[in-house]
Amino acid sequence: MKSPLRTALILIAAITLIAIAVSCSSNGSDDDPTATTPALATARPTITPVPTATNTPGPTATPEPTATPSPTPNPTSTPNPPDSHVNEMGRLFVEKGIDFSTLFVQTVGAAKWPSAALGCPEPGTFNDTSEAPYSGFYYIISNGSTTWEYHANADDSVVIRCDERTPSNAPLVNITEQAKLSDSSNLTLMRRDFSTGKFEVNREMTTDDMARVIALFNQDSGISYVAPCTTIFRLDFVTSDGTREIEFICEENYKAFDIYWNELHGTAPILGYIIGPYLTGNPIPQLPTETP
Repeated sequence: MKSPLRTALILIAAITLIAIAVSCSSNGSDDDPTATTPALATARPTITPVPTATNTPGPTATPEPTATPSPTPNPTSTPNPPDSHVNEMGRLFVEKGIDFSTLFVQTVGAAKWPSAALGCPEPGTFNDTSEAPYSGFYYIISNGSTTWEYHANADDSVVIRCDERTPSNAPLVNITEQAKLSDSSNLTLMRRDFSTGKFEVNREMTTDDMARVIALFNQDSGISYVAPCTTIFRLDFVTSDGTREIEFICEENYKAFDIYWNELHGTAPILGYIIGPYLTGNPIPQLPTETP
């Protein structure tokens, strides 16, 4: 058997040898000039991306304006003159002695007018406007040196000889504007009592008829002063400024439809058609006649 002392000595000797070997190895590495130190890692350079070439748009060419063709107007055919032109030529021959063989239609065309006067109003006359515009035709007859103008309604049943309208120097008056009839809230038809000479209420007119009467007097007309007559009817317009009155139909001539406003005189034949229904059962009385 081995003694414990011997075993301990062997272990001590072995440990000593190992220590010496490690010490020599460490010293040799420090003194060796060929020993290399690990190189530090070098960072890779950052690669900057090359920008992609972008096509820069050049200036946009402005397109040349396209010429817009003007629409070709449809040719308007000249209407044939109304049949009444033959009668008017005959009248010129019979009444004025114009050689029929020299007469011809110089101009003809279609037209529209604001009242039943068809563009040739008689001075001082208030014409119907309820169906405006009024369509029709105009034509001019000539013998080469003189002309005559005519206006006809659409069916040629009414022909106005414009050159034969009586000229007037009377100033043009618009009763509706000057009397402020458009502001009216009520219209009453009054009738004279010949036993007392005073006007009495006949009937209140409808809103539609009031509007029609106001429109009738809403036109310029050359009315002028005429000595007043004894009138049969009166229209009372109630406005914000008071009552406005228009008297009409003289007892001397109840078919003429004379009207009087502010001492000015005119005529309004169409007024008879408006007030007619209000006289149903109460017609215009037989006026007293002078005893011979």
